[in-house]
Amino acid sequence: MARDVATNYGLLMKPRDFRFTRTYRRLVEGKNINRTSLLATDYLNHFNEVVMLLEMAPDMPEILEDARDWQPRTYCEHFNESTFSDRQLAVWAYENAPKVVIGPFEQLVDRVNGAIVQAIEDIGAASATLPPEHLRLLVNDRLALIKRLLEKIASIINGARPPNTQAEIDALINAADGSGI
Repeated sequence: MARDVATNYGLLMKPRDFRFTRTYRRLVEGKNINRTSLLATDYLNHFNEVVMLLEMAPDMPEILEDARDWQPRTYCEHFNESTFSDRQLAVWAYENAPKVVIGPFEQLVDRVNGAIVQAIEDIGAASATLPPEHLRLLVNDRLALIKRLLEKIASIINGARPPNTQAEIDALINAADGSGI
């Protein structure tokens, strides 16, 4: 029916343009998926694992090999490869989450992915020459940015009011990375 309405008004709509947000809000009740954002905090585990590895690098430089194996994964990739009990529902809910949530969420995820990749490179390069106490300072510096970004991502996942304009999204990202402070 929705396709007929779109066709009657001369609109060319793709299936991804249709969202069943209200339906999925009912489906996720009682699950580990936020009813407002339709996102699950389990996705943060993908980032938290590499953060823990980097935190151990000053004392165990060999752990950087494990950190180098980390690769960015999209929300759907994470859940498709996870053991999360409601992984398929998490993917479907994400695909039907409000666009006002998904836009800022994906921009922050892109930013944290870049920050993690850069941190792994910086820490890996410095680990051969810096003493542990100086390496720890570098690790703490890089992880401070990553943790601020993860806090912003968590707030969106947990249903905080998402920014509505690109300027608000940019302000959120700048505040997370310290450039807006």
